[in-house]
Amino acid sequence: MSTFRIIAGREMKLALRNRSVIITALIFAVWFPVMSGVGIASGAGGDAAVIAGGIAAIVLPVGVFMGYLFCADAFLREKRDGTIETLLCTPVSLRHLWEGKVAGVTVPAYLTTLLSAAVTITAVSTLAGVPVAVGPLLIAHLAIVVPVWIAAAAGLIGAAQLALGMRENQILGFVFIFGFIFIIIGLQGIAPGGAGISPATEGILAAAGAALLVLARFIAGKVTRERIVLTIP
Repeated sequence: MSTFRIIAGREMKLALRNRSVIITALIFAVWFPVMSGVGIASGAGGDAAVIAGGIAAIVLPVGVFMGYLFCADAFLREKRDGTIETLLCTPVSLRHLWEGKVAGVTVPAYLTTLLSAAVTITAVSTLAGVPVAVGPLLIAHLAIVVPVWIAAAAGLIGAAQLALGMRENQILGFVFIFGFIFIIIGLQGIAPGGAGISPATEGILAAAGAALLVLARFIAGKVTRERIVLTIP
């Protein structure tokens, strides 16, 4: 079994055993879509494209938040309990460690986001009184764009958590989240297609998410073991 699979599998198991994170994620995955569904249903006017665009616009920030939620435990946990020092003594490179952890965080965060998407679709369909057509663009959004952005969010936040101290991480976590949300809103605003979902919008979002993921991997590769040791409380 490869080192990547071992690290990713370990993080997934730990994430699924963390009751506080799971409960918080489930509450947010249900509460936020239901509240947002009211606005989508009232503003769509029965337009299927607008409804699909509204659902896509809600699900993506939820995915980013889920990435942050699961990521906070994966990277900071080992600094708090001191086990990061043991990991630093292993022959695994920091980039491989980062990659495994990001994959292990992305899977449960993505599954929770899919649950949130199902709740959103059900809520909007019920409130609007019309069935929501899950077309190819919405499927592509959920299958490609959302997991890429979850991995990018977890990757950037995780790299920062490795490189920075505990106090800095407490502040920058929310800065990253709001930064990602502003980027998403900005990209959706400049993309052609209006309030609905369009190939251009999905293409721009997918490309931007991939670029952020590449940037996160580059930053993670620049973090040194000495830097991490200096940030251990």
